[in-house]
Amino acid sequence: MATRKKPARVEVPRRARDEITEEDCKAAESILDMDYMNDVRGVAKDLARAMKAGEVDDFHDALHEAVDGTQRVIYTHQAKLAVLCSPNADAFFEEFGDEGACTRDGIAWERLAFVAMQRDVEKELDVRSVDVNDPDSWPDIDLKEFD
Repeated sequence: MATRKKPARVEVPRRARDEITEEDCKAAESILDMDYMNDVRGVAKDLARAMKAGEVDDFHDALHEAVDGTQRVIYTHQAKLAVLCSPNADAFFEEFGDEGACTRDGIAWERLAFVAMQRDVEKELDVRSVDVNDPDSWPDIDLKEFD
């Protein structure tokens, strides 16, 4: 896998509220997407490292624990951004339907983000040829795939 170049810094110009352009909004969204996916990759890499080291007995338990400890699902603001950025934003509804998506206080952003991020981490592992269903293959995980 080729080494990734560090992306160029994106400068968002200072403008009055009524001068913000669609390009400005796209640049901001791109930054949020990159930040979210960096978090997903980090969780996937840490999980793969633990799997390779024999520290994981049950993948789904380890995935649950890894995602549950991230700021993306602990803090409401971060959870909202995760749902905005995740390609699997509908994962909660696909898995559980509408039940539990809202509480008496409003939308359960943390729950939505949790399930979405789990799917994103699973996809990231799959893209890097990690078979989460075959513990016998875990010692052979190539961690260079995550660089």
